[in-house]
Amino acid sequence: MSIATVQRTRRQRFQPAPVRGNQADDRLGVADSELPLPARWRQLVLALLMVGLAARLVRYVLCFPLWEDECFLVYNLIDRSYLDLLKPLDYHQVCPVLFLWVEATAVRLFGFNEYALRLIPVLASIAGLFLFRHVAERLLRGWALVLAVGWFAVSYPMIRYTAEAKPYGTDLFLALVQIALIVEWRRRPLQARWLWGLAAMAPLAVGMSYPTVFLAGGVSLFVLFGLVKERSSGRVWAPWIFYNLVIAGSFLAVYFTAAKIQNSAELPYMQDFWHDEFPPLTHPLSLPWWLLKVHASDLLAFPFGGRNFASVLTLICCASAVAFLIRKRAWPILALGLVPLALHFCAAALHRYPYGGHSKLTMYLATMICLFAGIGTAALLARWTSRRGATAGAAKLAVAGLMVVAAGSMARDFWRPGKTQSDIRARDFARWFWINAEYNQEVACLKTDLNLEFAPKIYQDLNWTAMYLCNQAIYSPRHARREPLRLDRVAADHPLQCVEYRVPELEPKNSDARERWLDDMCQRYDLVGRETIPFVRYNKRETRVMTVDRLELYNFVPKGTARSTEPALTSRALQVR
Repeated sequence: MSIATVQRTRRQRFQPAPVRGNQADDRLGVADSELPLPARWRQLVLALLMVGLAARLVRYVLCFPLWEDECFLVYNLIDRSYLDLLKPLDYHQVCPVLFLWVEATAVRLFGFNEYALRLIPVLASIAGLFLFRHVAERLLRGWALVLAVGWFAVSYPMIRYTAEAKPYGTDLFLALVQIALIVEWRRRPLQARWLWGLAAMAPLAVGMSYPTVFLAGGVSLFVLFGLVKERSSGRVWAPWIFYNLVIAGSFLAVYFTAAKIQNSAELPYMQDFWHDEFPPLTHPLSLPWWLLKVHASDLLAFPFGGRNFASVLTLICCASAVAFLIRKRAWPILALGLVPLALHFCAAALHRYPYGGHSKLTMYLATMICLFAGIGTAALLARWTSRRGATAGAAKLAVAGLMVVAAGSMARDFWRPGKTQSDIRARDFARWFWINAEYNQEVACLKTDLNLEFAPKIYQDLNWTAMYLCNQAIYSPRHARREPLRLDRVAADHPLQCVEYRVPELEPKNSDARERWLDDMCQRYDLVGRETIPFVRYNKRETRVMTVDRLELYNFVPKGTARSTEPALTSRALQVR
């Protein structure tokens, strides 16, 4: 018997074979992936991929303004060195250090701007789109394959995190690469190279994605099922053992190098911030309702969904897939999807990682969610329709619905290229203000140029100073060129303007630090004017004012050079004014 015959025989034993004689199961297509994909399904898959690709590119090319969640993280990339990124991050951020280093490298190569900051996520998203198709074709056939690809291609979280400088998109891609490796090994159980590749990429995955440790549990159990079922030799067991050791060692290395430092600084804050996303173990009677609500809300918000049971459709489809896979005894696939979720729940029970709260926290599991959703949708359609033609018609209607979701996403992005109107206004102001302010005068930001903080809390707590500073780094010509402040250039015809961002509700009471600074400046310069520009922040629907910050502008000229029409003022006189 040839090696190829042995491999084919083992592969057929290990695959979840279709239930013969059950027409519904045959139509679902969880069957032999060696068979060629019929042309009609190839065309639908390709169309969904192109729609998904278009949605991702539109989101990236439109160049949305940085929103506050991005700004909180990327502010740390403006001036920090690689080693400084190992220290606790500003604005209560916790992020894998390798992702920070990759982002910092992109900034150094292409400058601090929206396109550079989002380059890695968009490349990961596009590569992940086609890699998912590869994985899905290895596992599924028929309408299950088409619907799974469609679910993945048009899901709003996948499209959104294409164009956000956050690690959630890379969480998804790295998880997908690991799943692709074990799926390839599943098809060729005698070839250990796929498992060695899995072990080789483990340090990168752990260093760039904290939730990788959850997925590693499912991956390890998936491979273990195959090793036991195939009665594999020690040559194949060795990479599995090595993978588990590398995962453990990488986790410890990342934890003691950076994660422990970040967690020690931010764990109490994060536990308070995500309080509602931890299971209520102290009230066990409320746990079943909590679990139902979490899984029908943000945790499974694919292709769309959200709070208050907005994701109940995805939950139903995934539950249908679980029931279908149990009937087929497809335990490896079930382990790959459910074990990471169980480990995620255990971490939440220990108040170390939120469970639910937002789909971004389960991006690492989006591959399995979409595979399950495709299987479950196909199973439900097969059950609800008794004839093959009726099943095909219902499935085509579902595919059309998915394409409408993607078209709606692109239309929305064109209509409003930003998360909120306040974000758009903040960037528009920065584009206008900095280039005009720096014309024929020296402009100094009290925070970035003079290192002055009259209210330090505004650079620690979550607020819109991060957006102001990030937009300054992008749209101030001098800051973008990384040029220092030139106080030697200050003259009567080239004045000095000092800029301070103020958050009134975070300023300490009875502080005279600002007045002392003004008195000191008035010893060296004539203060000829002061202006206040309000920064009004509305909620997402523009129906309520959330806060009103202020931009304070102080205008100085050298002593004795103030024009008669611009008399010099003291700091006390300015307070009166």
